[in-house]
Amino acid sequence: VVSCEEATYGITVRDVKDKFTIFTEGSAATDIVEADDGSVSWIATAAGGAGGGVAFYAKTSKEEINIGNYESIDIEMEYNPVEGKWSNEAQNPSFCMRMLPWDSTGMFGGYEDLEYVDTDAKSGTFKYTFKIPADFANKIISSSDYDSILGFAIKFNDYQRGNADGDQIKIQLKNVTFNPKEGAAKDKAFDDGLTDAQRGTVVEINYPTRDYTVEESALTDADKYKKHGWVYLPAGYDASDKDTKYPVFVLLHGFGQNENTWGLSNKGRGGKIKGYMDRGMASGEVEKFILVVVTGVASKNWGPNGPGNDVNGFNAFKGELRDDILPYIRANFNVKEGRDNVALAGLSMGGGQTFTIGILECLDLISNYAGLSPALFVAPDEFVERIENNKAFDGLKIHNLYMTTGDLDTLILEAFPGYVEKMKSWDRVENFKEYIFPGGTHDFPVWYKGFYDFIHMIFKNNAAANEPTTTEVAQPATTEVTQPTATEVVQPTEISEPATTTKVSKCKPKKTIIKKVTKCKPKKN
Repeated sequence: VVSCEEATYGITVRDVKDKFTIFTEGSAATDIVEADDGSVSWIATAAGGAGGGVAFYAKTSKEEINIGNYESIDIEMEYNPVEGKWSNEAQNPSFCMRMLPWDSTGMFGGYEDLEYVDTDAKSGTFKYTFKIPADFANKIISSSDYDSILGFAIKFNDYQRGNADGDQIKIQLKNVTFNPKEGAAKDKAFDDGLTDAQRGTVVEINYPTRDYTVEESALTDADKYKKHGWVYLPAGYDASDKDTKYPVFVLLHGFGQNENTWGLSNKGRGGKIKGYMDRGMASGEVEKFILVVVTGVASKNWGPNGPGNDVNGFNAFKGELRDDILPYIRANFNVKEGRDNVALAGLSMGGGQTFTIGILECLDLISNYAGLSPALFVAPDEFVERIENNKAFDGLKIHNLYMTTGDLDTLILEAFPGYVEKMKSWDRVENFKEYIFPGGTHDFPVWYKGFYDFIHMIFKNNAAANEPTTTEVAQPATTEVTQPTATEVVQPTEISEPATTTKVSKCKPKKTIIKKVTKCKPKKN
């Protein structure tokens, strides 16, 4: 008779121990193995600061817990750099406990970092208690409106640690324990208070376009194709109701990213930004609009779900935006006319496109803009001069302009203040707002906050144009993340097969095989 040993490892929540449940599509690791002893192992890869890891649900049922009910999280795991895959210059490994709110699409799709911890040896056993600060639940609420946590991720921290891209480390997670506060209330089932009728829908589009890095006279059949994108339609949208039309907002990603990076999806709850739109529109704080999320690479290197690293394709995006995307959306959806009913925003490289393509080249089509940690390629004086010297743009105002960055974003912060001051004093800008994110690096907490702020600005009635210019600098957070991640290379959402993961350095989907290893031994009768 052969009997398998009982699982000895797993996750414990309120003294109830269960097996680990992997949030597969939200993970970014290879060689994920679920062992019979209950442990889970994987290999995480360094990727320019976006070191990978595995995401887990807090409960096997995939129900949320209220993080405000807990005081700490205990973790036990083994770690060991992969032989031949660890730089000599690399410091001892570092890890992050990353919390995934209810609206997260994975470890790179909506999160709050609890703490980064450096180990004291190159390999070994890591046992640690992550204390949950008193204000951490408020951080989750400020990002996701509720303190409900879907799960967590163990992230390999390769940011400024001496690791080269491609460095790998093997982790074996043994135990995780969520310790409740004394007298903590029971966790409540998540409920955002909205009915299905109050929620928007997300649909996929495939619009015809071409490679704009190729001269039109030299185009071949291979240079003409359809591109994938996501469209959010507000609650109540009726394709047959041609009398009810909506503004349109085009949202762009950064370098090393693609149309899936923002996490908008027709799967699950649809992603964090869908929740922002659903709740904002249901409350009346946000005007209803159609959101379009596409890849900002206007070349055949776009993807689908591509690496987002074709600089020439980024620079050529004007043609695709003007001649393909906006005409396609107008032809296929009920969209209001007029430039005041069009918005463009992007993060990092996409923020740079917002300025250099959206404003410099498409001001006649768009009057609402947001640069989220924008890559500012043109000096502010030259930028304004180029607009003022363009006779085609005479008299055209920028109705709303929003800019944000983190106060720890070394990539953007040097150029940011000069641009802000120039935009504030530019009489072409009717309504300007900026926000400096305390403790923010070049990462999604800053960009989600920026998206949230911007949708509360745009498409209001014309009286909003007379609002004063606003500078908003948040008070420093009392909770500090000791080693924040700063990167643009993030894990995209898989389009065709939800159970996938990716080597983050490539930003390309790869089928994840989660192995179940059963170790059985003979049992004496």
